[in-house]
Amino acid sequence: MPLISVIVPVYNAESFLHICVDSILKQAFHDFELMLIDDGSKDMSLKVMNELSEKDKRIKIFHHENHGAGYTRNRGIQLASGKYITFIDSDDYVDVDYLDTFIKSIGDNDVLISGYNKVSMDEHKLLFTSIPKNCLWTEFKYVSTCAKMYSLDFLKANNIKYAPIKIGEDVYFNLSMNSITNKIKIIPYAGYNYCLNQNSVTQNQSTLNRDNKILDLLDRIYNNLTLTEKYSNKMVQYFYLKTVVQFLLMQVNVCDKETYLDLCKEGFEFLKSNGYNGFSVVKEEEFKIKLCTFMYWSANKLHLNGLLYSLLRPLHLQIG
Repeated sequence: MPLISVIVPVYNAESFLHICVDSILKQAFHDFELMLIDDGSKDMSLKVMNELSEKDKRIKIFHHENHGAGYTRNRGIQLASGKYITFIDSDDYVDVDYLDTFIKSIGDNDVLISGYNKVSMDEHKLLFTSIPKNCLWTEFKYVSTCAKMYSLDFLKANNIKYAPIKIGEDVYFNLSMNSITNKIKIIPYAGYNYCLNQNSVTQNQSTLNRDNKILDLLDRIYNNLTLTEKYSNKMVQYFYLKTVVQFLLMQVNVCDKETYLDLCKEGFEFLKSNGYNGFSVVKEEEFKIKLCTFMYWSANKLHLNGLLYSLLRPLHLQIG
């Protein structure tokens, strides 16, 4: 049985899957299985996967009709045979010491959290590196599925799965486990390379989503997870506010003003109705993110959301 199961969900990835898989096969650590799971790709991804599987017996191929990344990762958890699992997106790649660093670091912990590099999609030029701080806020800040390792027994024993929601399924997945275990290790390492499609922040109106699906995520967290048993109310309050702000920043780039203002109203009404409409400072947060979050909170209090929309729309801002 392999020590690590590397799970790669694949959807329409024929043009970059080779880079991802090659980076995994070149790992200094060798005791792993590589699970390539096709989520009903409409291009030639499955053909590429089968060709790649001929290169290395550690590659296992799976296929199903299109259900989304959450469903595909759940299937990976179900089929994995390693003691530990890690997820890598098919358009990303990892450094040669990635798995070796993880397996030497995780110890008897349930979750291992590391940092990541953001690189340009085409040239793989380094844009910035994010290294996590060894503090409790990191468990809220680093909630992406990638750049982590999980104990498979822990996931299965606690029935931790990706929820059937359209936005933030990785946030819910990670908070589900973070809230019930203290066996989480944070390491100051970035060996995961997240390829950023810089054109994605200038999406056209065809991508406009008029449903405030971020509230599906926040409702599920609020109703199903007891975060305040482990985290301070101040930290949880800031998390809810920041999540709403992140969503609104994305919508600035694709929404017309009327739709955007409706989303603002819905988001801040959710915060108010659940007692999370105040602004609390998490000292470990980056200054620029605290400033952006405070700016949104203040604009809502002063009824200046429309003005903020007009100021921010040309800038294509994002916060991590």
